[in-house]
Amino acid sequence: LIRNTQRTVPIDVDALESATRALLGRLRCGDFDVGIWLTSDATIRKLNTQFRGKRKSTDILSFPFHDEHEAGALPDCVDRSEEDELNLGDMVVSVPYVLRRALRDGGRPDDSGHRGVAAAMAPVEDVEERVQMLLVHGLCHLLNYDHETEEDFESMVALEEDLLETLREWRAARRRRAAAGGS
Repeated sequence: LIRNTQRTVPIDVDALESATRALLGRLRCGDFDVGIWLTSDATIRKLNTQFRGKRKSTDILSFPFHDEHEAGALPDCVDRSEEDELNLGDMVVSVPYVLRRALRDGGRPDDSGHRGVAAAMAPVEDVEERVQMLLVHGLCHLLNYDHETEEDFESMVALEEDLLETLREWRAARRRRAAAGGS
């Protein structure tokens, strides 16, 4: 389910859904549901304050449904015959925040030493592409990966890198279909 209540940047919701399905397939979670809410700074600031105690905007917040499991345990630890179990959780993205970051950082190579989604997004100017990349980060959190310790960070970045490759392959296939006259 994708809900787009922001009006700052036009977003191709169908493409976002297709990209998300490709990522879920790579994660062996193709039969799981994910909620994505594209929203404003004010909404994400309110949620960030309420759930994380941080009174500021951010790019993405993730709310895992199965937060009791260890990172990497999903999808194998759930009963797939139970419909309620086939929910990974929800992600909320502030598109205006993503736009500001794209205007500030986009087009410049990442020289921060970051890896994973943070580094991959740095040179990207296109907001839709950045939102897709943020979903990689958000999906990792829905699978209970985090970056609190160096070991946790390394595990999460490894998964992010794998999913970023899936996203690149999805984009390449989409460009080939478009060039061939398909959708």
